[in-house]
Amino acid sequence: MATPPSRIDEARRRAATAKQAALSLAAAGFIAIALLARTSHPAHLSSSSQGSTGLTVRTQDDDGLSLDSGQLAPSNGSGGGAQTGVS
Repeated sequence: MATPPSRIDEARRRAATAKQAALSLAAAGFIAIALLARTSHPAHLSSSSQGSTGLTVRTQDDDGLSLDSGQLAPSNGSGGGAQTGVS
């Protein structure tokens, strides 16, 4: 007749099962977040589609942002630059 497992052995078995379940859940969560990050990356916002003429049309959403030339330069040439000397 086999002896029943001790309470300690049963607790160890339950703990090992819980650890395995937690590890599986963490791995699935990591993969899900990695896939979400990959699909939401700005490089993936551009799409291409092929029309009936065989030409490839590419569009990219830039959120309406644009820079005109000269926007980053100071307007009067005497903009406060960084201090280069030591007093």
